[in-house]
Amino acid sequence: MKHLFTLLFIAGFISNVFSQNNELQLKKQELENAKSSLTDAQKRVKTIEQEIAQLTPPVYWQKGGFGALNFNSLGLTNWAAGGVSANSVTAIGNIYRNYKKGKVEWRNNLDLAYGLIKNEGETLRKNEDKIDFLTKGNYGITDKLSYSSLLNFKSQFAPGFDFSDPTKDDNARDEISKFLAPAYLTTSIGLNYNFTDYFSVYISPATGKFTFVNDDSIAAQNIYIPATLNDNGVQFYNDRYRAEFGALFNAQFKKDLTKKINLTSTLNLFNNFTDVNTANRKNIDVNWETMINMKLTEYIGVSFYTNLIHDNDVTVPLYERNTIVGYGPRTQFKRLLGVGFSYKF
Repeated sequence: MKHLFTLLFIAGFISNVFSQNNELQLKKQELENAKSSLTDAQKRVKTIEQEIAQLTPPVYWQKGGFGALNFNSLGLTNWAAGGVSANSVTAIGNIYRNYKKGKVEWRNNLDLAYGLIKNEGETLRKNEDKIDFLTKGNYGITDKLSYSSLLNFKSQFAPGFDFSDPTKDDNARDEISKFLAPAYLTTSIGLNYNFTDYFSVYISPATGKFTFVNDDSIAAQNIYIPATLNDNGVQFYNDRYRAEFGALFNAQFKKDLTKKINLTSTLNLFNNFTDVNTANRKNIDVNWETMINMKLTEYIGVSFYTNLIHDNDVTVPLYERNTIVGYGPRTQFKRLLGVGFSYKF
């Protein structure tokens, strides 16, 4: 009897082992079948995606932009710390249209801005005025490097006046800018390198920069075009037009930092090889613009803009103890912070 129980136990153990092995084999086979089905499904998905891509019309153009209307208001009554009440409104906008097909790329960007401010006791004055159009064509050499050509036009909409002398009556102030006075046109050919889809660098050893002052009274002030010397060493003025030839460096960063915050920053450096004043050939024209747009709600946003300029050929008032002692080149800086309505399209 004892031997019978032993045999039954061994038989049951062997049967259980065979049963487990059989179940394991079935699960392995089931896994292989599932993997095979997954592979077939993935192949099918890829095939359908390719078929959809072939049937979908290609998109060569990308377009968009934004507009904003910002308001600022400051009211002071019997304010011991001093200051003046002020109200301002600024409109800013951007439109872009970009084309890309194969190795060919064409990028177009237009920045516009106009603002007015009214300080208590003063007349209405503009505090922002910009027209900036850039068009750029690229032909790919590699995925990141391309031949490139660039054209950039800058000017302003409305007349601007010299407010440096606070004692002058506003009706007697000199007009120092208006549409096409000045205007700047830059044309160049070079190489463009895209480090990422949001950061690129453009270098041109052959750049023409043209300055126009299409108004006799503004041109006569020689704010934007400096005096030069003729062949006899006599100083004279080419009031309305100036051509420069040199090298250009352009770096552009444009990225959505978050879903609601966008940063655009552009740096332009230009060196004039042909300046008649040879000492001035060492100077580099700098123009650095940065714009941050932040959406608070669907239609309410905050805009922050800065612009740093240094051009040795542009003269501005030089002060000493709040008194103008002369005119000369200086680093110019502008900042603009606004809250208002904004719309992105």
